[in-house]
Amino acid sequence: MEVEVVNMKTKTILFPLFAFLIPVFLVFFPSMCFSQEQSLEKIEALSRNEKMSNAEAVLKDFRDGKVIAHVIVNLRKPFAFSRSQNIKDMSIRRVLEKTIIKVQVKVIDALDPGQVGITNMFKYIFSFSAAVTFRGVQALIDNPDVLSIEKDEILHANLAQGIPLMNASTARSSYNGSGLSIAICDTGIDYTHAGLGGGGFPNSKVIRGYDCGDNDNDPIDENGHGTACAGIAAGDLGAVGDYIGGAAHNARLYAVKISYGSGGSARTSDMIEGWEWCITHQNDDASNPIMIISTSFGGGRRYSPCDSYSTSMTAAAANAVSAGITICCSSGNDGYCDSMGWPACISHVISVGAVYDANFTASTIGWCVSSGSCATKYETLGCSTGWYSPEVPNSDSVIVYSNTASFLSLLAPSNWATTTKMGGGYWTTAYGFGGTSAACPYAAGAAACLQSAAKSITGSYLTPDQVKSKLIDNGDLVTDGKVTIPKPRVNLGAAVNSLSPPPTTSTTSTTSTTTTSTSTTSTTTTLPPLPPCPECSGSPVVLTNINFSSDRACECSDATAITIGGGVTIKSGATVTFKTQ
Repeated sequence: MEVEVVNMKTKTILFPLFAFLIPVFLVFFPSMCFSQEQSLEKIEALSRNEKMSNAEAVLKDFRDGKVIAHVIVNLRKPFAFSRSQNIKDMSIRRVLEKTIIKVQVKVIDALDPGQVGITNMFKYIFSFSAAVTFRGVQALIDNPDVLSIEKDEILHANLAQGIPLMNASTARSSYNGSGLSIAICDTGIDYTHAGLGGGGFPNSKVIRGYDCGDNDNDPIDENGHGTACAGIAAGDLGAVGDYIGGAAHNARLYAVKISYGSGGSARTSDMIEGWEWCITHQNDDASNPIMIISTSFGGGRRYSPCDSYSTSMTAAAANAVSAGITICCSSGNDGYCDSMGWPACISHVISVGAVYDANFTASTIGWCVSSGSCATKYETLGCSTGWYSPEVPNSDSVIVYSNTASFLSLLAPSNWATTTKMGGGYWTTAYGFGGTSAACPYAAGAAACLQSAAKSITGSYLTPDQVKSKLIDNGDLVTDGKVTIPKPRVNLGAAVNSLSPPPTTSTTSTTSTTTTSTSTTSTTTTLPPLPPCPECSGSPVVLTNINFSSDRACECSDATAITIGGGVTIKSGATVTFKTQ
């Protein structure tokens, strides 16, 4: 039997006691060791099953002797739904929901609820999450309608200077998020804060929300992380010290709590539930639809776009984008030079790294980084990672902890962010709130301002792909000091200036007589010439497969006889005169 040991020194010290306890353990529990051996053999067998997505992660709890593991179960789709669906179309969305429920229920009804406890039934993806025993996992593997099983992972929570750095001061004075909402999918929002509505729930700023982590209707923040993110994205306009309101200060907020309890951790399934909740409730307030999601949570390390890592999470992101919602995710604070956390690595989202918003000290700051960072680093007991990297902060330079990779989307301001604090007041102390957790809502607020501008200037919102490309293409390139990878830092002013009003439609007025036709045209754009009249002179005239286009005066002359056959079309507005000899 293989035993995982944290460190060899501990094992050496405890070995005599461990050897003494084994005989006692076997006397009082004579069958348990044999049963465990059987389970380990079965674990090894299951780890080789093709339905297990990242089997090591899924089965780790059982290897560690735990009775329950949390998983996401992906189901086989009916053939008609094998392609992605446009769920912005409500008729398609309704059919999709009904079909998903039918597929889910068929699988769940065949399972023993004592072995598989359902924790989330998703609305727009063919999946559900569950707390399962080992026997439950075996039953899922044996079900032909189960496509794959993945780990329901636990993810962790990762302005006066920042707004000017993004060249957002002027743009935000005209286009400030009015007429739309940003959903903060995080630890909740302290909606009693004066800068976030300052009242009960809902209020004038935080207009709706839900607690997906604890499954109740009150998304109050008991951690503080979500409240800080909300203040950066869309806190009310004000002037409290360095706090001048959120980037999109006139946008409304949805508080979508994905963490459980008062901690800063969330399960993948609750993040999926949160994103799906945003789709379902996108237009609850038709005057302020949800157009942006900000999620400053993540974990792990991915070296390339990771759409295949969690098919359920990727599908949830794709669905939100299909509904017209732009998702911003923090890249993570490990100091990686070739990778980032998940779900920021999903191709459908905007991944956001961090830059300093100002030269706020001439002293060196030691930032905690991962042992896997390429930055110059030193060992320390002061960081949970065991490593720190020192640097002097310079405005608009990439912060050493910010994860960078070739597939990172954007950079946005971070340390240190002056923003709303749970319980009232503001983060004003040096090195208070920051990290890519702060950069993400900065980018989300910028995206909201851009959408506000698009609606005003062009008459319609941009698609999420257009939002992403506008922010990337118009950003100011900043090269990370720890690795030579240049990435665009948000330049909201340039992104807004790239928007163009729609072309003015030309108007044409025409007067006609029996012998002449004159046109007076007022145009602002060059229109293609109208097609010529079909050839129909001669005698006899036989008309077949001819199209007389609109706004044309055509004449068929010198005919002794006219025969109109099949395929003759005279468009509305066309004038056709037939003259006979």
